[in-house]
Amino acid sequence: MGLKSVSVARFWTDLTKILPEIAKAEYVAIDFEMTGIEPRRAPKIHKPTKEEIYRRAKEATETFSIVQFGITCIIFDDDENNTIRLQSYNFNVSPLFDDSSCKGVDIIARTLDRTLTLSYKTMMFLKRNRIRIEDAYDGGIQYLSRAEEEEITPELFATQKHSRDNYIILEKQKPETKEFHDETVAKIRAWEESKDDPDQPSYFNITNPNGGPLNRFQRRLVYQILETEFDGKYGAMVEGNFFMQITEKNAEKEEKNQLEKTSNLERAIAFQRGLRYIVEALVGGDFAKDVWSICQTNRGMDDKDWETILQDSESKLKKKRPILLGHNMFYDLCFMHSTFIGPLPNTFDEFDRIVHDLFPRIMDTKYILKRDDNEMMPSRGLEEIFVDTDHHPVPFTLEGEVVHAARELHLANEHQAGHDSYKTSVVFVKEMWIRVADEEALEKDKGNRKVLYKHQLLQWDNYLVHGYANKVRVGNAGLWNIGKLEQSEVYAK
Repeated sequence: MGLKSVSVARFWTDLTKILPEIAKAEYVAIDFEMTGIEPRRAPKIHKPTKEEIYRRAKEATETFSIVQFGITCIIFDDDENNTIRLQSYNFNVSPLFDDSSCKGVDIIARTLDRTLTLSYKTMMFLKRNRIRIEDAYDGGIQYLSRAEEEEITPELFATQKHSRDNYIILEKQKPETKEFHDETVAKIRAWEESKDDPDQPSYFNITNPNGGPLNRFQRRLVYQILETEFDGKYGAMVEGNFFMQITEKNAEKEEKNQLEKTSNLERAIAFQRGLRYIVEALVGGDFAKDVWSICQTNRGMDDKDWETILQDSESKLKKKRPILLGHNMFYDLCFMHSTFIGPLPNTFDEFDRIVHDLFPRIMDTKYILKRDDNEMMPSRGLEEIFVDTDHHPVPFTLEGEVVHAARELHLANEHQAGHDSYKTSVVFVKEMWIRVADEEALEKDKGNRKVLYKHQLLQWDNYLVHGYANKVRVGNAGLWNIGKLEQSEVYAK
């Protein structure tokens, strides 16, 4: 089976190959494992509405986080004569910040706070299925949502000058604070008046009059003094918190330092986006320039062919995104949005609009299977359905499919997000083929369509496939007709 677990050490190198795979794919199946899905105090509702289930899901995304992200690219490989290629990837997802790999990430970590919550029930489920939380936290791949980036960017790129609204008001401070302020001003003025003396050093150190290191409040007051009393002519360096060294600013050096700081922060943001580049590819966003820059800087890649491949992949995805595929994917869509895009909107109607804008083409295997069932049919999970597909022959090659001899490997990967996305892909291809097989004979009789390969009948423009499109099951509340497809037909944008 074409399933690859992508390590954090190999992520950027592998990403240059994964993004082009997404660009080639007709469908991309997704799956997530979370630290929980059931908020602790969520009320039990016997027959919830879609809006009530959405509010519950929204609360879950605000409480829990993703620990694994899996995708499977379903590629209709016409070069291999009637072959569908399945390539699956599994990513451990870390909510932490890897400040050892890229300069400036530590500043992002100090600016952005995240709350980490773990459900005990979920922890036991993950443990039973050999999914270790430690793998996510210690060796997972980082991410930064669009909303988080927008939130922290103004503060990260702010200059050292502070708004007067944030100044310390001396009149409201204790006598000791005023004394420190006045003495510091006097000492700097005395140094300023004598700094042309060749025997005087070109710097002046501010220390704590009470001994020990300068505290944060004292350092803030010194910065304020330099701005208000000395018109920003001098800069201050903190030396291990024990003292602040005052020096005259060098305009050329200051500009160079600021440019270096800005460059480091831009690179750190691009690095911290991490797994978001996968989602940017799925929604037709930008990724080529930043991914290639990081690969050159952090991984020493210099093959310009890969730069061209990334640029071509981005252009292709902006013109036509792959169809997003999932199994019972309502919560997957909610967590994908909250993790990589931003907090869920307050209303289900607004979420519906956003999802349809981001993913104009969606298929849910849960709906495909349930639509043809009656109320007396037993409910089946993805695993059971997947096993049943062994008895469903298809008239094309599924490259990457698990065979009977590999069943042990399949069981070892059960409930791993990458493997579940693979199972969803196999179920979709085989179950959908059953539903479109009669179409092949019908089209031959009519002579209306030239089908070179049988797998082409699984494409979006087949009206039988299209009949299942953009419909997602929302628990036992019924069907979510995304974007009101009957009123707004969108191919791909």
